[in-house]
Amino acid sequence: MKRLLSVLGVLGLTLLVLTGCHPSTQSATKSDNKGVMLHNQNVTIVQQTPPDTVDISKVTSFSKLRSSTEGLFRQGKNGHLVAGLASKTQVSHNSTIYDFTIRQNARWSNGQPITAQDFVYSWKRTIAKSTHSVNANLFAGIKNATAIRRGQLPASKLGVTAVSAHHLRVTLDHPIAYFKTLLAYPLFAPQSKTEVQRYGTRYGKRASTQLYSGPFKLVKWRSNCKTRVLAPNPYYWDKRHVYLHRLTITTATSLKTDLKNYRAGKLDEVQLFDNQITENKNQPDYLVRPFSSMRFISYNFKTTNKTADQLINNQDARLAISHAINRKTLINNALKNASLAPKGLVTAGLSKNVKTKADFADQQAAQSTVKGNTALAKKEWQQAQQTLHLSHYSLTLTVANDWASKRVATNIKHQLETKLNHFDVKIRTVRTSTANRLALNGQYQLLLSSWGADYPDPLSFLQIMTANSRFNYGSWQNKAYNNLIIKISNNPTGNQLNRWQEMLDAEKLLMTNQAVTPLYQQADSYLSNPKLNGVVYNISGVVADYKSAYLVK
Repeated sequence: MKRLLSVLGVLGLTLLVLTGCHPSTQSATKSDNKGVMLHNQNVTIVQQTPPDTVDISKVTSFSKLRSSTEGLFRQGKNGHLVAGLASKTQVSHNSTIYDFTIRQNARWSNGQPITAQDFVYSWKRTIAKSTHSVNANLFAGIKNATAIRRGQLPASKLGVTAVSAHHLRVTLDHPIAYFKTLLAYPLFAPQSKTEVQRYGTRYGKRASTQLYSGPFKLVKWRSNCKTRVLAPNPYYWDKRHVYLHRLTITTATSLKTDLKNYRAGKLDEVQLFDNQITENKNQPDYLVRPFSSMRFISYNFKTTNKTADQLINNQDARLAISHAINRKTLINNALKNASLAPKGLVTAGLSKNVKTKADFADQQAAQSTVKGNTALAKKEWQQAQQTLHLSHYSLTLTVANDWASKRVATNIKHQLETKLNHFDVKIRTVRTSTANRLALNGQYQLLLSSWGADYPDPLSFLQIMTANSRFNYGSWQNKAYNNLIIKISNNPTGNQLNRWQEMLDAEKLLMTNQAVTPLYQQADSYLSNPKLNGVVYNISGVVADYKSAYLVK
């Protein structure tokens, strides 16, 4: 799933068949399990924002790159790992050294071999301080990665080595329970040094200025173009399980037009918004897909406004804000979609206990702190007022200029001002790029923010609130929490039950302090044609994988 760093609204996918385009000369072929394939295997995915690069070291979202990019593993159904470019994996006794065998038939889209050195080059390029990758933090735990990211060591010191052409060795600072799952993320795919050096600043800016390791290759695209066209990679090691003839990714038009086209049979899938959900939720082709993306209020604990700083740093005030918000009212009245009320910061469906199979979200111990409780909110607010003795109680909520963010902000303002005496919430609406810049620079009081899990482990959420995290925008500081996260990160993989409890302890500490205030877990609604099969949807990481997608009669 794509990682939402701060302020994006509800995004989605729409699918359509391009009839009459690139006709197939093949006869009808039986699919893996669900019917007979159509002759025409052309699918278009509609997404909201066109990328300006497909360079994996520099992109901010990978949701659009899974089809053309593959690393050592892929993420299969229900988050389970499936084979990628690694044919074999060996792990040392202490779980700190991983040896991967790269497939002999691993090939770039130009037919050249993919080697272990391509992985070494890619990882070192991404983590180099000069690259300014926004995702470099995900290398944490690989030997020397943190020091390299901080500029204390050169990228050449990263714990990754090409022992031979097909033998990749990775050395960790400490065991990482989710390490192999993390490697399914496109960030850890190989890159061709020859292509990077050949094209320089043009690398990844056009379809022709990059090579592709995945099941598809780009055949038509340039930076910020509204449409990308992908065709099967003829040298892909598992090409016999790639069925589409064309995969087109285009920028969405209007919601009304998309729904109209779906009903006319021109689209295979359309995302629903607002009243469209209510009007269609009883249709047989209606479905809901939850994601591991949590929307929350971020507090700036170091805001330069003295009055706001006092209010934000008062724990009773933060708890009062959380208890004053009825999440179901927020979802039903502002979003009008299928989003889920939170049980804590970690989303439902992300991770299960290895022994009991219990969902981490269900076991979060401070669930009461994220439920509406007007009486308790008023009591906590009164306690905060008695402590602070301020002349006025006002905070500014910064939000991105999209429909979801604006509606959520307006609803929150109404709920807080209605339930908390003498409290004024001012809404500051800015462009998404501006909101991201303000977040990174800590230039806000309250921020409507969000985070999506890159891998199916609670630590994906918990680690963002540590003192050294670049995503701890509000500079929340808690020594006990930092120590817990360090302990969790260093916990051997064989000690899963202890690690699980430590993560629950950390999440409880986070919520009892209301370091952030969770609002809702994103879940999107669709009308979907059952003729489209084989797409793998996941709740975390890259949410949709079209490697083995196909259309049936």
